[in-house]
Amino acid sequence: MTEEQALGISRLCIPFTPFRGKLEEAAVCLVSTAGVRLVSQPAFDTQHELGHRVIPGDATSALLTVDDTHYDHGCVDRDRNCVFPIDRLRELVAVGKVGALTESHFATAYTQQLRDFAAFTAVRLAREVAAERPQAVLLTGG
Repeated sequence: MTEEQALGISRLCIPFTPFRGKLEEAAVCLVSTAGVRLVSQPAFDTQHELGHRVIPGDATSALLTVDDTHYDHGCVDRDRNCVFPIDRLRELVAVGKVGALTESHFATAYTQQLRDFAAFTAVRLAREVAAERPQAVLLTGG
């Protein structure tokens, strides 16, 4: 097995690595499974979505919407930061509690096609997140 194959497989297991750095110096990437996207991006298929959306690092919650129909998102309709805390993270950067935000963040949505999601979407997403070179990744769900 090559190192790349091993890395791809390990990412399917939701690897956890304790953060040992200083959050004040870390770049943070936000990843959500809550069906969040920019209003200007194509809507997620609320039944069988295998893609993901890239959210620019300078986006605000006012530019976001949610397509997922598999959870009550009444609170999310009032404040997208419930599932995609981009504004809160930016505030933490401004006061020096977090070092920076990555240039891109990512979101996926609901699917029952878990094998395909693991084999394709998760692997592509992991590569894109890794390319952002974050020291910490904040994962949120819907």
